Amino acid sequence: MQFSVLPRISYALSPFTSDGLQIVGLLESATCDEYSAFQPVKSRRTHPSLLGTFPVYTSTFLCLVFLISSGGNHANAQAPLKIDLKTEASDGTTTLKSSIKFQAEIKNKTKEPFLGNLQWSLCDAQQNPLNKIDHPEAFELPAGSVVSVAHDFSAPEAGFYFAKITLNSGQQKQSQLFRFGSNLSAIQSTRTAELDFETFWTETRDKLRKIDPNYRVTKQPESKDNKLTLFEVEFRSFENVRVSGWLEIPNTPGPHPCVMRLPGYGQNMKPLNKFDDLAVFSFNIRGHGNSQKDIPGKPNNFWIRGLEDKDDYFYRGAYMDCVRAMEFLKTHSKIDPQKIAVWGGSQGGGLALATAAFDPAVAYCIADIPFLVDWDNYFKLTHWPEMNQWIESKEDQNWNSVLKTMSYFDVMFLAPKIDCPVLSGVGLQDNVCPPTTIFCTLNRIKSPKKHVIYPTKKHATGRQHSKLVWRTIRDYFHLKN
Repeated sequence: MQFSVLPRISYALSPFTSDGLQIVGLLESATCDEYSAFQPVKSRRTHPSLLGTFPVYTSTFLCLVFLISSGGNHANAQAPLKIDLKTEASDGTTTLKSSIKFQAEIKNKTKEPFLGNLQWSLCDAQQNPLNKIDHPEAFELPAGSVVSVAHDFSAPEAGFYFAKITLNSGQQKQSQLFRFGSNLSAIQSTRTAELDFETFWTETRDKLRKIDPNYRVTKQPESKDNKLTLFEVEFRSFENVRVSGWLEIPNTPGPHPCVMRLPGYGQNMKPLNKFDDLAVFSFNIRGHGNSQKDIPGKPNNFWIRGLEDKDDYFYRGAYMDCVRAMEFLKTHSKIDPQKIAVWGGSQGGGLALATAAFDPAVAYCIADIPFLVDWDNYFKLTHWPEMNQWIESKEDQNWNSVLKTMSYFDVMFLAPKIDCPVLSGVGLQDNVCPPTTIFCTLNRIKSPKKHVIYPTKKHATGRQHSKLVWRTIRDYFHLKN
């Protein structure tokens, strides 16, 4: 593999007054985002098939997905330095062979000077170092000061990489990483679907058709402004499981455009009470929200339920829940069947893509930080103690058998069937749903697609993106913003 690291290092020194100590800034933290709530607990368990070595985090409470901390050598709680690593690239990406500049602001908030070695590294997507550049002179940072250090990198090929800066005094070693991307449209996976992939889903759809949906629509109390009417919708889905959602219909003549919102892992979708010209269906797949009459939501272990056999796997029914929800919306007299969008984040993003693949009536698909995609890469880039424990508890299960089962539910293999426009929000520093897996999936979509990268976001896209999505939907359906 050929790669280049441009040898550019620059400094800027400025005073900084503080007597306190600062924990080194980490890109991945335990803060909540709009899709989940976390209580992380450190674990020493490691994935037996992975090449990289990372610290592993699991959670005692999981609403969406588990939180995984990025690797690297980090400081103790009383570290005297704070490292803030950023890039000048607006979205944190570059074209192939073009350089991308990084700047690290290093703060010494103690009364003692720091003297040690400064090293830059280019790392691959699994944080394995590809090249290291040591600064030829000792790095000195006076007490109470700030130093800005810059360096340029050039990626060897299409993909995602980490820029890494490390300070080593001999007594302590601190690192900071920043993921960046190169030539995103060329990121590909060579994996192919199982030979009976199409047959499996044809048979699954046939089984769903034989189940009477038995739609039940119950009107709820009027909203305060009386601009819309709220209904709880219940119907029968795959294996006769009851699922539900909340449908908000504007109190104006229809038919109306509609957005179906899909849940993140363990998320409870609730009514929005937001629009008087756009129908919104906040739908909960089995085990989520108000869809727990037949499938419990606890424990939050959806992705290992039925994993022994593809015929029994949780997501077989979950995907069909979304298909049946679309069937309901298309037959509703107040909804325009030509103007139905689907939107979800994380698990919901994967569900949105799957729904658009299964039903060509989907007019627009928003899949933010999607989960359920590119499983092979996923398990190389992340660590899940829960999955390790599940495999170890089953004598007839191993990683090969597990990945084969999950391949039938890999949305990457469904992506070529999507023929509507797709918008995807991406958190560049996301270690829960790594960008590599997202772009291996997006690049298989043949219809018009657009992504928006938030370079400092982790497993989140933020309010800015939410506003962008609503504007995009409203523009696409020719509604006033």
